[in-house]
Amino acid sequence: MNRAHRILAEWDRRTADTDARNPGEARRDDELRAPRVEVRTLKRERAQLQGRLDASAAAIAALHHDNAALRNELHGRGAVVTLNEQRAARTDIIGPC
Repeated sequence: MNRAHRILAEWDRRTADTDARNPGEARRDDELRAPRVEVRTLKRERAQLQGRLDASAAAIAALHHDNAALRNELHGRGAVVTLNEQRAARTDIIGPC
């Protein structure tokens, strides 16, 4: 049992000293290095843009609800318009815009 640990440690030492990849694998890994970096960069940018989009959507939704509340308030109260005395002597109530 104790000997297995020594054998595994020796195996790890010997395999760490050698490159286990063949030349084709090494070339492939080198070719893929730049696209992988680009993908990571694009993912980071996409995450930032998604955060900005979410914040914008939240702001737009808040503005929409504020506008709806203001319209409801205007509709419930109504606006009073007084015409010139020369044209008519009455008051009309106008609803929401």
